[in-house]
Amino acid sequence: MSPRTLTGSSVVILRVGEGPDAVADELDREGASASTVRVATVRDRADDEVAVEVGALEGFAWVAVTSLNAARRLALWSAQWPNATRIGAVGPATLAAVEALGLRGDAVAAGGTAVDLARHIDAGPVLFLAAANARGDLAHELARRGIEVATVVAYDIEPIALDASMVAGVLSSDAIVAMAPSAIDALVSLDERARRTARGIPLVAFGPSTERHAMRIGWPIASVAVRRDPQAVTDAVRVALGR
Repeated sequence: MSPRTLTGSSVVILRVGEGPDAVADELDREGASASTVRVATVRDRADDEVAVEVGALEGFAWVAVTSLNAARRLALWSAQWPNATRIGAVGPATLAAVEALGLRGDAVAAGGTAVDLARHIDAGPVLFLAAANARGDLAHELARRGIEVATVVAYDIEPIALDASMVAGVLSSDAIVAMAPSAIDALVSLDERARRTARGIPLVAFGPSTERHAMRIGWPIASVAVRRDPQAVTDAVRVALGR
């Protein structure tokens, strides 16, 4: 692939939470002008509240995490992780967050979805650490196979109302990257004129969950990142822009 194939393009990344943006860094390396707009904040539930709701971690055969924020909360137990409790991560970035805590990931979903992850889990009970608005795909798939699941809310997602400068940045971009289903919700929340303009900008969905949410709402999608990593997003932006 020729280097810097995105030179001259402006890409806005709609993301949840704070922290570094490896997708923006990768797009910049390819010559794009990439900017990040935070569409929601992450509010952790209190450590004591989460720990009490989980109870004895050794009572679970698996712990499933389907986001970086869920993986981050494993720090509550990382110092004394039970040997027999395995960890399943939804994709490479989530796995890396698990390993950064000194823990071992026992399964990673190559397809990057909760249903893919559920297929790697072979026994219960399973602890699913999740956001308050998490979809039930993983629990549904495991329950279908007769595997017990306990879902514990570890954090909340709180939408951010986009101000005029944020909206202007989105509407002046050549492509929009939606990193989570809540990014699609942020686009839908725009006023009618802005929403009409935004619908005409090529949208890249990060993974199948975001793609499905956009399809349910009827938001047009130009391309989908086939893997949950920055290079896959960059490739999808190339497709969306015809590069």
